[in-house]
Amino acid sequence: MERENKWMEHILVSMDIRQDADSAFPLLNQDETGGFLAAVYRAIHLAERIKANVHILLVWYQEPASSPAGAFTGLEDAANKHLELMIEKARSNGVSVHYYISKGNFEDEVIRFVAEKKITLLILGLPHGDSESSVEFNKTLCGIRQNVRCAIELVRRKEPLTRRK
Repeated sequence: MERENKWMEHILVSMDIRQDADSAFPLLNQDETGGFLAAVYRAIHLAERIKANVHILLVWYQEPASSPAGAFTGLEDAANKHLELMIEKARSNGVSVHYYISKGNFEDEVIRFVAEKKITLLILGLPHGDSESSVEFNKTLCGIRQNVRCAIELVRRKEPLTRRK
């Protein structure tokens, strides 16, 4: 395994997993998962080229009373399998991938993590869908941007191509 030096780049991909108090499991829709997976894909491929470490942080707004045992609890089964395969492939290609689950406010946890792990690039998936989630995302992004000293890249999930008739 390659020795990590203090000048090595550290890329963070993070996802906000919210949960209602009366729900046993987090609320996560396919649109949010798609943006997150696109951000992970971007981080891994960039890390392969520049020899960087990838950190994946899932932030739970409220921890469930009985958390399932899986590492990526809260992600839909298909997304969870896809993420695990992406990480496995990245590791087999020599990319150092670490994942973390944190409990708390998304903005605060990302800011703390960036400082703690000396993150040099934060990659976030853009929300896809209603304007309410976009407004909330922009507000959170503004708060993060004001409090971190790293580059921030936003990634949009690619839409399937449709043929014109």
